[in-house]
Amino acid sequence: MGIKVLAPAAGAVLLLQTAAAAAEPAMRAAVVSQQENTVAIIDATRGAVERTIPLPRAPASLAVVPDGSRLFVSHPDIGRLSRVDLPSGEVTTFAVGGEPFGLAVANGGATLLVTDWDEDVLIRLDAATGREMGRALVGRAPAHVVVDDARALAYVADRESNDVTVVDISTMARLASIPVGTAPFALALSREGGRLYVPNVRSNDLSVIDTSARKEFARVKIDLMPYGVAVTPDDGQIIVTCQQSGRLGVVDSRSLSIERTLRVGSFPEGAAATGNSVLVANWADDTVAVFDLQNRAIDRTIDVGGGPRMIVLLP
Repeated sequence: MGIKVLAPAAGAVLLLQTAAAAAEPAMRAAVVSQQENTVAIIDATRGAVERTIPLPRAPASLAVVPDGSRLFVSHPDIGRLSRVDLPSGEVTTFAVGGEPFGLAVANGGATLLVTDWDEDVLIRLDAATGREMGRALVGRAPAHVVVDDARALAYVADRESNDVTVVDISTMARLASIPVGTAPFALALSREGGRLYVPNVRSNDLSVIDTSARKEFARVKIDLMPYGVAVTPDDGQIIVTCQQSGRLGVVDSRSLSIERTLRVGSFPEGAAATGNSVLVANWADDTVAVFDLQNRAIDRTIDVGGGPRMIVLLP
């Protein structure tokens, strides 16, 4: 006996499509807007701002704890940090002196690391209390910091001394100084921590560091003023934002060559990569662009307020 296949009703198809869209996990992120003095929580899947939280003056950088419950934001102009409780939206500020800029969390979110652009140090803080737990001398004008939690190491981009400093987080001892290009600013680690990628703003290139040897082993020419950097979750591509050209440089991690450059917006700064998407904070457009790497096109843009700088993915 034959089997008769019945086509679903149009309404049923619509319900199935709606259910599939609802089941798609939200791609959420936080972005600081320096001129607006806010942090916006966005749902990049829907292309919408969920909420906006007011902050003290001139927020610059941010970091999120692993469970996504708290954000930390730096305010170099006023020498302070903000701790943002995301469930409640409550903001607590505390002084650290100097010009705190780059931020990273370590030890499961118990430790906060902050660079001081003015005093050329990396400071270790208790994330719960803001109490200083130690500091290490680094290079001149330290910008961003990234953490390898598995090895208890921090890497600091020293913009004015053209190097990356390696610091032992547990002892705050300075372990090495690695020469790179001119004016390193941002940093991104590969998934296992074996490589460190460093865009150099003034020499228009990307330094690739072997973290075991603590040595630069490659340098890739990029477009004008490479500023922010992110690595795709599969470690296959390195994404570099280029401020002056308004483009993304997409670098193949195996060949260490430019695959392509892609127009993304006006004065792109921070970037975050997830799956086939890259989220880019466009400073002069006041937007976050959601860029589809596979289709090489912007899926959507989200208005987030004046001067968006840095962006982090939320768990």
